[in-house]
Amino acid sequence: MLTERSKSGETAVACAEDLKWRQLDRRLRAIEQPAWTISLAQSRWRQCSKSVCRCDAVHRSFNCWRSGLTALTADLTVPIDIYTIDLGTNKLRTLHKSTFKGMRTLSELDMFDNHVEYLPSGLFESLVNLRILRLQRNYLEEIDSEAFRHTKKLFHVDLSNNFLYTLPERLFANNTYLETIDLSNNQIVYIPSDSFVGLRSLLILDLSNNKIQQIQNGTFHLKSLQMLKLSNNQISNITESAFESLLCLETLLLDKNDLRYIPTDLFSHLFSLTFLDLSKNNIMSISGVEFRNLGYLRNLDLKDNLISELPDNAFANCSSLEKLDLSRNKLKFLNESTFHGLGNMTSLIFSENQIYEIHFKTFAMLKNLTTLYLDSNMLPSLPSRTFDYMPKLANVKLSNNPWHCDCHALYISAWVRLNEMKIWDYSPTCVSPWYLEGHFLKKLKFPELCTGQWASMVNLSPRLPMQQLLALNVTVNRKPQQSMEEIQGMEDW
Repeated sequence: MLTERSKSGETAVACAEDLKWRQLDRRLRAIEQPAWTISLAQSRWRQCSKSVCRCDAVHRSFNCWRSGLTALTADLTVPIDIYTIDLGTNKLRTLHKSTFKGMRTLSELDMFDNHVEYLPSGLFESLVNLRILRLQRNYLEEIDSEAFRHTKKLFHVDLSNNFLYTLPERLFANNTYLETIDLSNNQIVYIPSDSFVGLRSLLILDLSNNKIQQIQNGTFHLKSLQMLKLSNNQISNITESAFESLLCLETLLLDKNDLRYIPTDLFSHLFSLTFLDLSKNNIMSISGVEFRNLGYLRNLDLKDNLISELPDNAFANCSSLEKLDLSRNKLKFLNESTFHGLGNMTSLIFSENQIYEIHFKTFAMLKNLTTLYLDSNMLPSLPSRTFDYMPKLANVKLSNNPWHCDCHALYISAWVRLNEMKIWDYSPTCVSPWYLEGHFLKKLKFPELCTGQWASMVNLSPRLPMQQLLALNVTVNRKPQQSMEEIQGMEDW
């Protein structure tokens, strides 16, 4: 044990030393880096156009996109009163500290898709009117805590697809006009609680595809935020008050993480939330209390979890809910009151669960439901009237269930036959008994389904509405058939 700990400590020290040397190397290269010529001369636009880059005096733009640049050398002349600079898709590794010195009119800077590893301190100091900054698809591992101190008019920052492993404290403290920040596809493991302090105008924050493991209280004091993307991280723990300041949040993406439970009050302050994605986690159960304040929620995605049971009135307060996806869980039974209060529901997905029983009034309150997927479950039959409460039902999946074709299948057989245009996958088939295996349910009527069960028919309550029974030409006075061969020879019922 001691040996393992000592090896682990030695590895950590070695990594820290390696990082320190790499940081020093980058700083030295930034100091030695050449800088282009920044011009105030009357001929500045004419001189600018003589380089490999494209200059436009009318729009005050400087475009070096895909010019094969490895450095910004002195033979490149840039007018100081420039509005936009595009250095995208080159091979720049770092920039000199004075690269943008004096460019107070610059409003848009693109440096995406380069090899930039380091941004020297003070690089953006003169860019007091910068609105848009794109640094995605580079090799940044860290960013200076003062990097955006002077860029107070920033509107959009894209730092996605880099190698950032953490964020400095108060990184955006002076950027009160920022509306969108993209930090997706980095290596971020930890977010200090005050990394996003001061962002009173922020609308969209993308932290997806990182390695974040937990979200602490105070991380998101963002009262204007409308969309928060935390997809595809390693989040296993979120404190109950982590989202309490997000009063305007409309979209929250927490899919593809490692959540095993949902803290009771986690969403209790998200009064404006309309879209919540919790799919592809390891959530084992829900109590229903988690969603009690989500009155405006329209789309809830819980697919690919480990939920085995839905409590009564689990979504009763989600009166605006229109789509609920619970596919690929471990549900076994749907009871009568699970979906009470969901009169606006239009789509309900239960594909690939283990459902073997559904109460005949489970869907009784879903008057507006148009889409219902029950495919790939363990249903042997459905009780009569199960689908009769949904007048708008139009898209149904029932395949890949172990349908047992006896008298209890009369209802589902008749419904499929009368509503064939509503079946979206392929028509369900019998799995048992053996002599009906592979037969289409829609082709089986009373004689085939109830053969050998005539003796008990006097005590069998009708499982179909009377008009459907009449449509099937069912009469209790018929004599039982002796064999399947005789059944095949009978006239079509």
